[in-house]
Order: sequence, then C-alpha cells, then structure tokens
Amino acid sequence: MAVGLAVMLGCAALVTGPTPASAVATISLFDGTTTVSVFDGGPGDICPAAGCVSFFASLGVWTVNVSTGLSSSPIPSMDLNSVDQSTGAGTLKILLGDTDFTLGAGPHQVALGSAIGGTTAGSVTWHSGLNDSNINPVTSCCDQTGTLYGPLGPGAFSQTNLDNYTADGTFALALEVNITHTGPGVTSFDYEGKVPEPATLLLLGFGLVTAGTLRRRAA
Repeated sequence: MAVGLAVMLGCAALVTGPTPASAVATISLFDGTTTVSVFDGGPGDICPAAGCVSFFASLGVWTVNVSTGLSSSPIPSMDLNSVDQSTGAGTLKILLGDTDFTLGAGPHQVALGSAIGGTTAGSVTWHSGLNDSNINPVTSCCDQTGTLYGPLGPGAFSQTNLDNYTADGTFALALEVNITHTGPGVTSFDYEGKVPEPATLLLLGFGLVTAGTLRRRAA
C-alpha cells in the first residue's frame, strides 16, 4: 500500500508539477549511518522526466523508501514527496536540493513560502535552506537555513510557513524533512516550497492597497 501511494504521488507530481529544471535536482537520504544520493538522470533515478528525480530502495530499518523531487529551476519552486516504511526505531533525513534559481540580477529578498502535509507513525520536522553560493545543498547545506518546524505527529499533520532569505544573482534551494519512528510504521508527506513571481507580488500589493482604500471610503 505504501508503494502504491508513493507511485500515485509521483505520477500526480509529473502531471501537475513545475516545468523541467535547467539544473540538476538531487535527493539525498541519510539514516544515521549511510547516505545515498541520487541526481536527475543519474544512476538510481527512476523518474524519466527532466526536472524530476526519484529514489526507490531500502536503507537500514527503512525497508521502503519512495521519494520524488521536482524542481522548476530557474523559477524558485521545488516539491518533495515521499513514502517511508520502517521495521523498527530510527531517524531518516530526506533532502532535496537544486541550483541556478534566480529572481534576476543583483541582490534580492527571497521570501520562500512552503506547505507540508501528510501522515506519520512517529514525528516529522522540516526546514528549507538557501545557498547564495549556488552550491547544491545536498553537497553542502546551507549558507542560510530557515526555521526548524515541528515536530508534528503521530497522525495526520499539515502546516504552512514563510522563511526570508537574501540572494545576489543565482542561488540554490533545499527542502529537508526528518522522520523519526519509535517502532515499525509508515510516514508519507508532500512538501512544497516556492517564491511568488514579482508580478504576483505586484498584484497582491495592488489588491491590498485597493482593499485599504475601499475600507477607508466605507468608514
């Protein structure tokens, strides 16, 4: 059932996810002893689409791991979903990273909005990160690290967050989730992080100004 759910998540991501990436999205899993990293189009990647990387294997007590990452580089947007089943107690770190994101030339404030939801037999923590150096966070994370959120669980969980970063030119982004089980169980989640495009921010600002003007006139 866990594998079936993971396949559905991956297929949904391929249909509704961002456009292909120009950089190389990478997923890394670490169980406290062993690290496994898979990059888009490399050995072990089971996702055929560009801008999509998937990992399907066992790692220590984590006997089922199906993780898919999507990146829309250079547009700042990434999505990480995973289904992970353990046969005992353990902690698993899942990290998605990619490079060459940009909001244009020069210094920028990077407001990364994120949303996560899923269900867990244990607990889940998560955070985003940014490398102004544009180094893939799977290699070295991070120049700037967002707030560590959670732990949430056991059971269903969901939350939205906003982290603010600074970047000059191109930059790299990371989405990291840490899963902790105290015994056998399954965790599944979908974690998305994106930066609104400037046009979206302008429309939002215009809407707020208009709403404020209307309220003043009504008063």
